[in-house]
Amino acid sequence: MKHTGRHTGAFLLLFLTEGDNYGGRLLQKCEEELPINPIDSAILYRTLKKLEDEGAVESYLDKSDHDKPIKMYKITEVGNKKLEYFQIDIEEKIKNLSFFLGKYKRWKAQNND
Repeated sequence: MKHTGRHTGAFLLLFLTEGDNYGGRLLQKCEEELPINPIDSAILYRTLKKLEDEGAVESYLDKSDHDKPIKMYKITEVGNKKLEYFQIDIEEKIKNLSFFLGKYKRWKAQNND
């Protein structure tokens, strides 16, 4: 099954709570830290653009210590509120998914005797 990156915004906002960062490094964090990584560079940059359009992140050019400026992203107050929404949404999904797994395992146990 293909993962869609449905919660990419949640992960990006969560990583940005650790400090401002740029797209390439955020992608690297996704690859290194997510147990199952559904995020590729196209999804990441589309999501950052959407979050910026919504006011959840702001971008700026960092000109220090680089040959050329790097586009950096930082979380905003709107982003902090959106992160709280994601937390509630994910907890609700976990309840439904846990229900599914429990019911499936019971069915499987009954039918594999």
